[in-house]
Amino acid sequence: MKKIILILTAFLSIAVSKSMAEVTVNDTILVLKNVNVLDVAKGKFIKRKSLTIMDGKIAAIGNSFKTDQPIKTIDFKGAFLMPGLIDVHVHVTSNFKNNIENTYSHLNYFLKHGITSVRDAGGDGDALLKASTAINAGEKSGPDVYYSSFMAGDWYYNRGQNIRKEPYTAWQQRLMPGDDLDKAMIWAKSVGVTGVKLYHSFDAQFLPLVTSAAKRNGLKVWGHTMLYPASPVDVVKSGMEVLSHVSMLETLRKPDTLFNRRTTTNTYRDSVVAGIDITEFCNEMKKHNAILDATLCVSVDRDPWVLKLLKRVHQQGVKIATGTDQIVDLKSPYPRLLDELNYFVNDCGFTNAEAIRSATLIAAEVIGQEKNIGSVEIGKRANLIVLKENPLKDIAALKDIEVVIKAGKLQTN
Repeated sequence: MKKIILILTAFLSIAVSKSMAEVTVNDTILVLKNVNVLDVAKGKFIKRKSLTIMDGKIAAIGNSFKTDQPIKTIDFKGAFLMPGLIDVHVHVTSNFKNNIENTYSHLNYFLKHGITSVRDAGGDGDALLKASTAINAGEKSGPDVYYSSFMAGDWYYNRGQNIRKEPYTAWQQRLMPGDDLDKAMIWAKSVGVTGVKLYHSFDAQFLPLVTSAAKRNGLKVWGHTMLYPASPVDVVKSGMEVLSHVSMLETLRKPDTLFNRRTTTNTYRDSVVAGIDITEFCNEMKKHNAILDATLCVSVDRDPWVLKLLKRVHQQGVKIATGTDQIVDLKSPYPRLLDELNYFVNDCGFTNAEAIRSATLIAAEVIGQEKNIGSVEIGKRANLIVLKENPLKDIAALKDIEVVIKAGKLQTN
């Protein structure tokens, strides 16, 4: 037992700098002994199992693993193992004159706190390609990065006055009826994007043409819940796969001149939002297997009514993922994703298991990686976290991480 403790101590004391460092096991097979393994789908832990990692993937759960290769075993004495967390709405670059070192710092911060994958929902595509390439090569430490090409209609950029002077880029494009949409998607893919983010100024007629072109070119289709003028229902029907911002569902309300006035009370706004009929929207979301990226963190202080609104959407069975839409505060002891999960559990009617599923398996679906990450299954990438306490009993247990594992490599500060 003392030998096992010494091995673990050695792993956890390797790093000497503030950046995350990888504990490289080379060709060694890693066995995590005596871990309670989370079954994400069932929402329960399987008690006291061993998990074997080989070549960056989960090779076995609970069974003895026969091999001629060296095996490194760590006894976690009943700690809780689950998939790494995923924030599906981050921004880690500036759109102009990005400082790549800031990008690296933000990504390192995410990994340090158990976020093993992120979706950047609109940023400098060249910088994101550089960062993700460096991370994948092991030159920098951070989560797996998935990112988008930001696309909007002409009115968003120019307001009918030819305002925009900067040239468009592969990762920031203007789309208009009559454009060669396939060409636009191919250009987007040239900077390594996973999907497109449709932001503003799309109508119900043009929007389906854009979503079809994106899918035809192998891109995920992400965007705002309201696309001005396309309504939330129009957006879902167009084939959008992931819709961001539950707050935008307020556009489904009846015309009301008081709602957006600064002097209007929250009590009044609550009553208006409570009267919004979200049935058609939710039915269309379920019919199209679409996902809502709620982003409570970005709106709850200004619009606390979003909590009750998301609770209603959740009650209707819509898939909901965890995105924060927040700039990283490196001085904060915990990432905002944990606040998002706390809102889910304490204000929006989610069980702990449902909230965790939103931050793992459903979030993996957002980025098209549900077959590779998001749950603890044989053959999936070993992006994992080991917790000291049970997050199904207290969601705050996600703050107390014992070990972060990314692609089979243990990480430490």
